[in-house]
Amino acid sequence: MIKRFIGAMALLIATTGAVQGQGRTFVAEGSDVAFGLGARHLAMGSTGVATANDPHAMFYNPALIADFDRPMVSVTRQANAKLRPHSFIGFTVPFPLFEPLGLKANVGFANFPRVHSHSTGAFKATDPQSVFLRFLLPGISGTYDGEIDSKTLVWRWAIGLQPMAHERLKLGLVIDRIDCKTNSCGVHAGSVGREVKSVHATAFSVGVGASYDLGERVTLAASINDIDTTLAVRTYERDASGTRWFYQTVGLPRNVNAEASWQVNDRLLLAGGYRSYMGTYGNFSMNIQTLNFGAEYQLKNGFTLRGGLWRPIKIQTSNGLAGNLPFPVAPTLGGGWSNERFTADVAVYAHPVMSFHYGRPAPTAEFSLSYKF
Repeated sequence: MIKRFIGAMALLIATTGAVQGQGRTFVAEGSDVAFGLGARHLAMGSTGVATANDPHAMFYNPALIADFDRPMVSVTRQANAKLRPHSFIGFTVPFPLFEPLGLKANVGFANFPRVHSHSTGAFKATDPQSVFLRFLLPGISGTYDGEIDSKTLVWRWAIGLQPMAHERLKLGLVIDRIDCKTNSCGVHAGSVGREVKSVHATAFSVGVGASYDLGERVTLAASINDIDTTLAVRTYERDASGTRWFYQTVGLPRNVNAEASWQVNDRLLLAGGYRSYMGTYGNFSMNIQTLNFGAEYQLKNGFTLRGGLWRPIKIQTSNGLAGNLPFPVAPTLGGGWSNERFTADVAVYAHPVMSFHYGRPAPTAEFSLSYKF
């Protein structure tokens, strides 16, 4: 399992449906289960905290939007997505009102799914899918037979600031509206017969980022998201024993990112970083840490080649997940083309959560389009 699939954690969800047949299916999409978003950044091993140069920077590090000189828009889609029409859509625009204060600024807005997951059929407590589903729907036992549909969406507002007197420094702030909804209908050890359950959780979350250029070629950057974030959770349950309503608050683990980039020459860019998702979510604690590395090489006529890898160095949760992916290191590949205004990128990578599901690398492609006005 992977990335901020915290969001998965950002669990929960509303109204219900009946089980559609007896087949066992499992699909997970979104930034929290793919280790990131944006084709350029995924192709570079999901780096971007120090290198993002389009509206996807609002996801990786809002400080990086500070020196964008024109309005920009980006759209991303997972090629084999079954549940969501887009992985990311966002735009940024220069904001000159801060200039009298000696600050260059850009503001932006983005929408992206942290998690959208759908499962049908029976899963045992030891199945990695079951561990993942218990994050989405706390309270069910390890063995569940039924249908679960869970969506966690984010609406993000961002601002990036760059002091005109200190152009090497950039600072950023994001405010998220998180909306989590989960519907389920099935049977598990804790239910009295078939249980219908609907969970809806909402929260406002704050994140910050910073970037500093050590010189013309080296950049250090960091970002922190979900700072002291608490979800307000409302749960509806109905089974043979009656109907119940529950209200509670649930914290989200904090996401910390640190990264460095090196512009080796006019053609070659290297980046490497560390990410952690640590904290508690409801009754669960989690500790997920990864290393990310990427490279980008500029060819002629606007074409670019990219490659990278990411390695999970710890995957551990108190609800039963402890281990590694079916591969110790996951390579990523991709490329792109751009001119003065238009950019098109593609990435191919192993989808973390779906790799757990299949017990082998699950190849996935992502496409991004960006436009400068």
